[in-house]
Amino acid sequence: MRAALLVLLLLSSAMAGCLGSDNTEEAVSFPQFETVADDDQTYSNADFDGEWFIVIFSAEWCTDPCFDSMHAIWSVMPEAPVLVFSTDPADEPQGIDLATWHESANAHDDTDDDAGVTLSSYLFMKGHEPAAELDITKPGSVGFVDTEGNLIYLHQGRLSDTGLIQEKIDLASGV
Repeated sequence: MRAALLVLLLLSSAMAGCLGSDNTEEAVSFPQFETVADDDQTYSNADFDGEWFIVIFSAEWCTDPCFDSMHAIWSVMPEAPVLVFSTDPADEPQGIDLATWHESANAHDDTDDDAGVTLSSYLFMKGHEPAAELDITKPGSVGFVDTEGNLIYLHQGRLSDTGLIQEKIDLASGV
């Protein structure tokens, strides 16, 4: 009996903090935000009412794993609604503004004459407050938010598994 309880305790503690892996877990609302993106438009949760979206927590100075996660998502669904939040509270950390950061992310896969992909539909914006509320500690962390505004899955660190990305897009979008 004690062995069974110990196994249950170990298994339940290993699953602590997981989001959205099945219907038995409580939904977590994505934190409220309002911020200006690199297109000079102000966005908030209200702009995404009834819509699913992906959020990448990054920083202007983060190249890997951040750019890898961005490009992996693009390879699965180029038109996916993606918000890239900077977790750095400084206005222009290391002298990098939002537009330059976006350009760097676009150029990540450029080689010679091949311009690679462009992340033109991605919105780059400040967002250290939502990251802090979700206790995001690793750059490049990716969250999937469903049509109800619930964070259904959070992956901390590099996300390059295209099968997992597709699975979470399907879950968030209700497909």
